[in-house]
Amino acid sequence: MYATLILAPLLFALTVLISPLRLRNILSIVFVLFLSAVSIGMNLTLHTPVEASLHQLFHPLFILLDTLVLLYFLWQGVVKNSSLVMLLALLQIVLFGIVLSLSAALDSNDILIESTSTVMYLLINIVGGSIIVFALHYIESEAFGRFKKNAFIAILFFFLSVMNFIVSTNNIEIFFLLFELTTLCSYLLIAYRGEGVSVENSLRALWMNQLGGVAILAALIFSILHYDTVHFDILIANIEEVYLLPIVLLAIAAFVKGASIPFDKWLLGAMVAPTPVSAILHSATMVKIAPYLMLKLAPAMNGFVSLSITLLGTFVFFSAALLALGKDYFKEILGYSTIALLGLMMALAALGTPEAIRACLVLLIFHAISKGLLFLQAGILEKNFHLKYVNDINGLINHSPLVVFFITVGFASLTLPPFGAFIGKFMAIESIAAEIAGSPLYLFALIFLALGSVFLTLLYFKVLTKLFAKDMDAEAGNASPHSPTAYAEISKYYTFPSFLLLFLLVAGIYISFEKELLDSMEIIVPLLLIGLVPLLFATLLFKKAHRVKEYNCGEKEQIKLNMYYFHMPRRIKTYIALTATAALVILMAGVVL
Repeated sequence: MYATLILAPLLFALTVLISPLRLRNILSIVFVLFLSAVSIGMNLTLHTPVEASLHQLFHPLFILLDTLVLLYFLWQGVVKNSSLVMLLALLQIVLFGIVLSLSAALDSNDILIESTSTVMYLLINIVGGSIIVFALHYIESEAFGRFKKNAFIAILFFFLSVMNFIVSTNNIEIFFLLFELTTLCSYLLIAYRGEGVSVENSLRALWMNQLGGVAILAALIFSILHYDTVHFDILIANIEEVYLLPIVLLAIAAFVKGASIPFDKWLLGAMVAPTPVSAILHSATMVKIAPYLMLKLAPAMNGFVSLSITLLGTFVFFSAALLALGKDYFKEILGYSTIALLGLMMALAALGTPEAIRACLVLLIFHAISKGLLFLQAGILEKNFHLKYVNDINGLINHSPLVVFFITVGFASLTLPPFGAFIGKFMAIESIAAEIAGSPLYLFALIFLALGSVFLTLLYFKVLTKLFAKDMDAEAGNASPHSPTAYAEISKYYTFPSFLLLFLLVAGIYISFEKELLDSMEIIVPLLLIGLVPLLFATLLFKKAHRVKEYNCGEKEQIKLNMYYFHMPRRIKTYIALTATAALVILMAGVVL
């Protein structure tokens, strides 16, 4: 069945590429339902790990594909006049040539599917699939020709195929190819609109992700030279505490792909792309490689590596949450919170205890669902209301209660009980606190986690207050030209995926109850409180309320309801980036020296 999840999206991509509009939409929905059903079947039926070896004919094909991708990157560096892209492509070509010149004696299976892989299948195909359904209508409003619109959907399906493969492989060489293919997809999608800022940001995403590719190739070389293998399972089984360099290099690749500080700019720059790109990068696909890879490497980490990554991950969680407080661009706020939570997931994966791994998986699942739901609403705000900034959504409750409902649930699911993300963060606190007795340095990780959680809660409530606020400028006739002014009909291509993700969040509450993560009162009371605030805003009492303006010496003073901001000086951002970079240098030096 794993082969179906890899090959079927490739066939789907070719089919939708040449289909007329109506047929493309019907086929895409059918394909998404099919992939979702297969991924659910895999999750229900796989009770023991599945191992398989690919036919030898595939390996020359993979080498050819690797070579073509690296040459394409080199060509793009030359054509787009990007010296960083060109130099990193050349470096990867040289390192790849060295890998091919070496031979590893210890062989294993190319495919290894474990329980974590089946969890990833669910996220990739159900959450990712719902984003593709959303994209069917979204892309029609873009000023592209028919072929380019179809190609956009085709690339998204290809993305799913690559992701299904990357969470199935046990071969680091194949993993490198798939890692580069995700970089290729993100590069093409970020630059899809073709305008100057899109091309610039796509090139930044390309060279930053190439750093991850360099790290994987270096890890391969050291793994072959010291451990005589190119397979994850053999490397991890034979790891020596005095030589963890391949593991640390792979972990650095995870930090790059997860857009962890100081590599965050590539993911934040991806916001210029069509919103389905942001949604699929942030929720179900590309960035989720980071915690997945860290979970895979966790059994091979010693105390120093585990502690270093945990401290760095929680520091990123704290820093990204703090930086987000000063932002107004809705997708940028979502982007920073993604970077924050990915840092926490990687910290928990590196911790490696059963409780920490469980917390990581809970966050992995529910973050994907919540962020998928929120990014879909960002797309609706952009297309239906032409809104991108939180400060312009004043009183959106009066114009689109359904969108406000989805945004409210999305933010609540990341912040409050009884939703899975809250449970995951609570489990994370318990997991890290349990390690303090072994090393007092874990106290810093716990402080970062606590402060980051507070900042994210402030961030989410900052947005929600604008959704429900009464637009005073509109009363005075001075409304912002960007503020919503009327109801807008929302396509079923937008509402169906949103309701599906909402259903998954509710199902998560039921599963939490069944697994005894929460009792009934811990579920009922928070849900009542979450529903109470919107209800109060909707009552006649609040609708009739008037804000009394102040008078100074008999003159009326104009009052404007606005958001609070935390001004973040540039030097603070620089210090954060330098601290994260220094942590990576210390991590590398600690395993080399």
